[in-house]
Amino acid sequence: MPAEPVRHRVRSFDVFDTVLTRRVGDPEVVLDLLAARLASAGDLAAPAHAFAAARRRTERELTRSTGRYSTLTDVHHAVAATLNEPPERAETWTRVEEDLERELTVAVPGAAEMLAEARAEADLVVFVSDTPHSESFVRELLERAGLATAADQVFTSAGRPCSKTDGGFFLAVAGELEPHLGRAEYEQVFHHVGDNRRSDVAGARVEGWSASWEPRAKLTRYERLLEAHTVDTGGVTSWLAGASRLARLEAEEAGVPAPVARVSAGAFAPMLVGYALWVAGQARLRGVKRLYFVARDGAVMLDAARHVLGVVAPELELRYLHGSRQPWIFGAAATSDVMLERWATPRRDFTARTALARVGLTAEPAHGLTGHPLTDPARQDVPLSAGERDRLAGLLRTPPLVDVVRAAAERTADETLAYLRQEGLLDGVPSALVDAGWEGRTAAAFDHLVRRGDGGQTEHLVIGTLPSAADPRTEDGVRLTPWLFDRQREPGAWPGFPAPNLLVEMLCAGTTGRTVGYRVEDDQVSPVLAAPDNQPVLDWGLPQMQAVAVRAAELVAPHLTEAALHLDLRPAVEAVLRAFWTDPTDDEAQAWGSFPWEEEIWPPYAPVAQRLTTADVVARLRRGDGRLRRTNSWRAGSAAVSGQPWQALLRLRAWQEAHQARLARLPRRARLELALRRHRPR
Repeated sequence: MPAEPVRHRVRSFDVFDTVLTRRVGDPEVVLDLLAARLASAGDLAAPAHAFAAARRRTERELTRSTGRYSTLTDVHHAVAATLNEPPERAETWTRVEEDLERELTVAVPGAAEMLAEARAEADLVVFVSDTPHSESFVRELLERAGLATAADQVFTSAGRPCSKTDGGFFLAVAGELEPHLGRAEYEQVFHHVGDNRRSDVAGARVEGWSASWEPRAKLTRYERLLEAHTVDTGGVTSWLAGASRLARLEAEEAGVPAPVARVSAGAFAPMLVGYALWVAGQARLRGVKRLYFVARDGAVMLDAARHVLGVVAPELELRYLHGSRQPWIFGAAATSDVMLERWATPRRDFTARTALARVGLTAEPAHGLTGHPLTDPARQDVPLSAGERDRLAGLLRTPPLVDVVRAAAERTADETLAYLRQEGLLDGVPSALVDAGWEGRTAAAFDHLVRRGDGGQTEHLVIGTLPSAADPRTEDGVRLTPWLFDRQREPGAWPGFPAPNLLVEMLCAGTTGRTVGYRVEDDQVSPVLAAPDNQPVLDWGLPQMQAVAVRAAELVAPHLTEAALHLDLRPAVEAVLRAFWTDPTDDEAQAWGSFPWEEEIWPPYAPVAQRLTTADVVARLRRGDGRLRRTNSWRAGSAAVSGQPWQALLRLRAWQEAHQARLARLPRRARLELALRRHRPR
């Protein structure tokens, strides 16, 4: 039989980042906020950055020189002396720092339940912390968060000659509690829980206590990356790191898998917040009054933007717009040969069924009109080769099929214009569409339809662009402005980052079916969806995943100001997205690799991480497709779920792309080195 668990009489908990945490990521940022607050209140003669640096340095130096952990008031008196500030300001600085801690400190999600369980199993709960704050102040923070009871005891290193870090603190706490507990072997009496493996776990064990590690509230790698950009973003990414931590921990407590919550809070949320801030800044710059978030990617963007823009740009009107390539490009094809050619040309991985459905046809009537083998219903689900795709495109643009296609496109155009008119896009209000982006073909088709309806020019504010055979911004006059990356004008943007569009569309996937058209009934126009629900992504957990990111946006929004509209968050956003997309952890690859990617092929859903097999690769080669993977699949995730040699090939390709620029420079460097050696002075 298994041994009975030891019932410890005292359960001890570290405080910060174990049961309490802050709304910012790194606690060092608290001192930057303190300096800014003191400077704005006129309580500081020194520059704010100099005060923050002195505050950090002085606490360390005092501890080293005195052999004791100084109190907060002692620290501030020493700072005042260092900066030639009036000594009476130390009391003000202490009070303001404590006020700031009250504002920033919150309970770690799940801490209350952990403490309740401890109280049910032990005689006493105590809290221990290495901090300059007094025991009474730390108790106040714990009580404000609903974590401490009157029976609990609090011990801090402030004013003590010992600490968890340097040793002796756990023995000192045991000594103070001994009169109440009686003598016993410490391992049978005291058990400590903390987030620091050295000072909380090893330190407690060295002094005779048992201990366990609780790192949930430590910053993840994404949150640390956000912290690394704090200076460049005026502190916004530190607020984002703190919001990510709280949203992540809340989600994990609610049952969201840790790798899903981690990525959604730490990588997805910063993208949504940064994009919303940029969109608002662009809207003000361009005189835009109304923003339309386009289905389906726009749904979660809008949810996050309502929190962010409600604070920094409340004057903007936010709306949701049902739309997609299907009705917009096909509708524009009624009067545009360019749009018809674009839409009727099948893409890689397409079958005849998919290509015909795009233009409102099925195989049976198409075969009846043409008798062509490519429209044969018996082979409509066979992937097309490159030559077959070209031949089918030609069939769709010539009689007799083109007449049927044009008539269907005209009906789609009329229904689409009726919907756009109903939604106010033709009423003259300066507006912008907010969407994921990519090649700009859908934006060009939208503008073509709006011009046909006598509407004005619409701005398109998108996350990014991808290379196009013809730049639609010049060909069609589309005002397409990208935020995160622009691979049309800068093909080398984000080197070593494959398929950023796939990542964005996965994160922003919709919970409903695609908009395939519009229905006009009794002067009311409603969208027609391919399906009421996007069931595969619902089953995967998309609503819960997106809710984590939106929650992080909600948590960070109160700490944003209008100044954030003029910050560049792109480097920070790229850093966290790149960490996930090109170097996922094993559990992230497994959790996210199963995401059901929706495509205009049959079958319509497939895991975004494709497990490569020899048979699959050979089948592609036979139909003239030299790629290892599907067009829309995740390379790093595919490598994680594939066997050899495909895993090695995928990772080699990733390494080549990541080092492409450096490899390209090697021949010239070699020639330069040879030139130096040949002409070395004697």
